[in-house]
Amino acid sequence: MTRIRRKPRTDQVPPEVAQAVFRRDRGCMAPRLGGSFLDCWGRSTLAHVKKEARMAKRAEPQEDRLVEICQGHAEDGMKAGYVWVTDKKNIEAMRTYLVSYYDYEPGPG
Repeated sequence: MTRIRRKPRTDQVPPEVAQAVFRRDRGCMAPRLGGSFLDCWGRSTLAHVKKEARMAKRAEPQEDRLVEICQGHAEDGMKAGYVWVTDKKNIEAMRTYLVSYYDYEPGPG
C-alpha cells in the first residue's frame, strides 16, 4: 500500500500574527457575526478570509485576513451537516468585520 504524503503548507500563519488575531478577536467571532453561540465548542482556530471571492487560493497569512473561529463553526462542525465558516453570507460577514476594523477598501489581493 502506497502512502500519500502531503506537502507541508508554505502559507502557515506566523505565531506572532496568530497571537495578535487571538488578542484582537478574544474568542469565536461567529456568534458576533450572526452565528449561534450554542454551536461554539472546542479549541479556537483561524479562518482565512480573502478580500474578494475567488476559488482555490487561501488568503495570505496576515492579521487583516484572519478571523478567530471555534471548532464548532469551522470544519469540525461539518459532522452536523453545516459548516458556518464556508457559508457565503458568513464569509461576507467576516470580510465586512475585517474591512470595518482595518478601514481598507476591498479589492484585489
